[in-house]
Amino acid sequence: MNERSLKISAYEEPDRYVLMLGGELDMSGAPAFEDAAMRLCGMGARDLLVDISDVGFIDSTGIRAILAVKASCEQRSCEFSMTHGRENVDHLFELTKLIDRLTFRTRRREQPRREIAL
Repeated sequence: MNERSLKISAYEEPDRYVLMLGGELDMSGAPAFEDAAMRLCGMGARDLLVDISDVGFIDSTGIRAILAVKASCEQRSCEFSMTHGRENVDHLFELTKLIDRLTFRTRRREQPRREIAL
């Protein structure tokens, strides 16, 4: 895996699941992101936070994947939110006007968590 590939890990916190992404969310990594999110939803997630603070690049396929995961969460009555990303990634959400359609939260890093194997 090279430095720009998408890295995915997941954690269960007392009140939600956290899907942590790093690297690039593009056409090569978007399917893995969607699959990981759907696995967490299948495990009964009622609140899913996607942490993109370590994502350096998102392309249109990554944006589409985020919107697809959000829609799937809504269909399953699962709260969907994201952390803010790096400046260039946040700028993309501003340019596409998605900053107003997505819920952004701060990740509470002090939360006790249990790693989930994906």
